[in-house]
Amino acid sequence: MKALRWLILPLSILGLVFFSFMIQRSTQEERRLQVENAIESALSLCYAQEGFYPAQLDYLIDHYGIQSSADQYFVYYKTIGANIRPDVSVYERNP
Repeated sequence: MKALRWLILPLSILGLVFFSFMIQRSTQEERRLQVENAIESALSLCYAQEGFYPAQLDYLIDHYGIQSSADQYFVYYKTIGANIRPDVSVYERNP
């Protein structure tokens, strides 16, 4: 019975550590998705208001208030033409 008690405590601690890691990872992924969704929304708004998709992400940052933490996220933004929606992906720099 005593051996079982000594086994339960370390397993409980290990479970709590694992659970807190999973919650933190989920929160980071949620933040990344929020940045990506904000850029996608700004793209749609820009096209609706101005009739073109910006050639650079800086245009959205300057004119549509996009805030991207450059030290935390890498934003892949590739344009093909003014009337073709850019390809946007957001990646964590230090996962």
